[in-house]
Parts: sequence; structure tokens; C-alpha cells
Amino acid sequence: MERLAEEIRRRAGEAGPRLTALRRHLHRHPEPAWGEYLTASLVARALQDAGFRLTLGANALRPSARPRQPEAAFCTAQSGRALNEGADPTLVACMAGGLTGLWGDLDLDSPGTPEDERGPLVAFRFDMDANAGITEATDKDHFPAAQGFASCHAGCMHACGHDGHVALGVELARLLGGLRDELSRHLSGRIRLIFQPAEEGARGALPMSEAGAVDGVDVLFGFHIGFKAEGPGSLICGTQGFLATTKRDVLFSGVPAHAGAAPEEGKDALLAACSAVVNLHAISRNGKGGTRIAVGRLEGGEARNVIPASARLFMETRGETTELDAYMAAESERILRASADLWGCACEWRTVGNSAGGGSSPELARLIATVAEAMGGWKTVIPMSGFGATEDFACLMSRVQASGGLASYLQVGTDRAAGHHSDRFDFDETCLGRALELLARLAVRMAGGGQEDTETETESDMEFLDEVVRRKGIHVQL
Repeated sequence: MERLAEEIRRRAGEAGPRLTALRRHLHRHPEPAWGEYLTASLVARALQDAGFRLTLGANALRPSARPRQPEAAFCTAQSGRALNEGADPTLVACMAGGLTGLWGDLDLDSPGTPEDERGPLVAFRFDMDANAGITEATDKDHFPAAQGFASCHAGCMHACGHDGHVALGVELARLLGGLRDELSRHLSGRIRLIFQPAEEGARGALPMSEAGAVDGVDVLFGFHIGFKAEGPGSLICGTQGFLATTKRDVLFSGVPAHAGAAPEEGKDALLAACSAVVNLHAISRNGKGGTRIAVGRLEGGEARNVIPASARLFMETRGETTELDAYMAAESERILRASADLWGCACEWRTVGNSAGGGSSPELARLIATVAEAMGGWKTVIPMSGFGATEDFACLMSRVQASGGLASYLQVGTDRAAGHHSDRFDFDETCLGRALELLARLAVRMAGGGQEDTETETESDMEFLDEVVRRKGIHVQL
């Protein structure tokens, strides 16, 4: 196994130029939620070339589980642009209607292995979408602009590092696929790489989960560049404190009237919406934990001399737990209805995104720390950290944990030019090679049932191995 670890290190080092090139290509061609046709087609082709068995389209993402279906015109425009930028037409056709999620499986078990003797199913999730509504900085002080790989799409930018995540997933597939014969001699089970659309807005994980993306998964890893991991060489092995969220678009409908001649005939939808905004922020806090609410956008009215007949607000609630977010969502519904009634208007809303709360499995985070320490090269290894934000990986994580599996969310530190979701966001790409080696080592470690070297296992490692075997009845090949 030591020789295998050295081979992983060598291949991860060789992948550096490819990681940078692919990340920059994706950065220049960002795609918003449900429009990731170019990105997904590049991923799908890479998975196939690496020997992974592909699942995509409606088999990888259940359309009915999406909180809101994308407009047909949007899908047509996004797929057409992707084709013009080099996407594979056959693969794009498989993703019609914004079904841009996919995963690939690398089988390590011998053909014909009985189900009860198969090794663990180890999965990694990578998010693909860019940030809609952000136009990237173009001045020469901004590194992507100076180097010619800034976004070529106005109003869309990779401002959260998902371009780096996808590049890592593609190179992880290449690395593991290239070692398949060697891995099959020592390990068992399957390695699954999940590429998820629509993470921004918490929309993509649930429909992929409903399509079976994490069914039967024993160990699941999520990943992010930066965020709470500050500076190059820092690693957070597990994350707690994912905030649950519910995101809604709200429509108030009233009655128009002349604002000067007959204001009494109107029902002011904009006033109803304004009343709702003020009172939504007056929802009582909850003694069981932290809660959040935000109305990020309010619009309404037709003209300065017309009583507004309609108004829209775009809001979200969050809670430290799924139950606390449910409390905030229920209270917000009560206030929306009351505000509409107060001004004689109607009110309706639709949920456009949601995610559960949760946290990483502590025993898995501890093992990640063990693997990272054995790998070396890290300045700081933090077993567990808080998050204080929403990531719909929590939907996949909670599903795996509920079925007896283990899951953890890693964060790899890097230097950043600006904060996430800024028009000047960029990160130091040298973090990618180190991250690739770590993910590959974790894949090998987990496909071995949690055990890498029987002569160097610590007591905590053996406890982890026993726990995995107990929970899922995994056959461990030592």
C-alpha cells in the first residue's frame, strides 16, 4: 500500500497543469443552475474515458423533485450556447430540460461477486454551477482578467470555487481510473463521483438524492475550496453547523386604481409586501437555537400614479436545525397571509430551494485527519469546524447518515483574492494538487474498509473500521 500511496502522489503532481487548465476553461465559461451543459458534458466524457460507468439525465436527477422547473427557453438558450462552446451534442441531448446532474461508478469488485461480499460504496460529491447575477471584474488588477480567463458571460461567474471543484473531480476520475487494475488487486467495492448542478440556491441535491445518487452509499465526502479554511496548507476534516434553509418567491396581488382620483378603489399590493418585509424581521427568535431570515429583493408597482396591483419579494429562512428552519418557515407563512389580509390583497408563494441542516460524522472526520497527517504537507489539520452557512450537501449527507452510513465535508485552505460570491473572487490554484492527492488517498482508504496499513493503524482507526463494518455489514478485504 505504501507503493500505491507514492504512485498517487506522483500522479497527483503530474495532474497540476491539467487541473489549472481545466479550472480556467470552466472559469471562462461559467454556467448557472440547470444550465451546466458544457460542464456536465466535459465531465461525462472524462468519466467514460476513465472507465467509470455513467448515470446521467433523468436517471441521475428526478425532474419532479426540483422545487421549480427551469423555463424551456432558458434550457434551449443554455444548451445552445454550450454546443457553440464545444459541448458534446449527444451528451447534451441526454440532459434536455436542465437535467444536468450525473455520476460515475468505478467497480473494484471482481465480476460476479455476491452482493453480500461486495466492498463499500464510497462517494464524492462535486458541485458544478456558477453564480448567476454576478458580472466578473474586468480590470487588470484582477488575475483572471489579466490572464485572459475571466468569465465571458455577463451576469454569470464562478465566484465560489466550483470550477476548481469540477476540475478536481475530473482529475480524481482520471487518477483512479488509471490505477483501476492495481486498486482491484488490493481493494473492493465501488467508487462513485457525483457531479451536482444547482448548489447555489439549494436546489440540486434533493432531486439527485431522489434519483438514487446516494442510495447504498457507505461513506460520502463533500468538499469546498476556502470558506472557513484560511490560507494555503490548512485543512478542515469535518464540518458542523450546516444551516437548514427554505427559499421562497412571494407574490402579492391587489387591485389597481388611480392614485389621485380614486385611491379608495385600489388594494395596494406593494404596501402589503412592505408590511410583510417589516414584520418578517420581527419573528421571535427561538430558544432552541439560532435562526435567520432575509428578504433580499422587493419589487412592485407599475407607475407613480397607480395603486400597485402586484408586488414580489424574494426571501429565505434559515435555522441551525431542520426543525428550527421549519419554525421560521411556518411563522413567515403566517405573517405573509396576515399582511395580505391587512391590505385586502391576495398572497401566494412557491418554494424554490431548500436544504436540511446537519453536520459531519465525527468518526469519519477523525479518520480524514489521520490520512492527512500520514500524507504530510499540511500546515494545519483541524478535525472539526463550524460552518454557519447553508450547503445542500447536507441533504445528501443526512440521507447517508440516516441509512447508517458516514459522511463528512472537507474544506481545503488557499489564498483568495476576495470573499466568496464577490466579483473579484479568485483562489490560488496550487491548492488543487494537494487536494487531489488527499481525495485519492481517501478513496483508497475507504475502499479498503477504512484500513490502509494493518501495521500502522491507531486505536481510533480500528474503532472506525469496526463501526463501519457494524453499521453496514461491509466485507473488508485486508
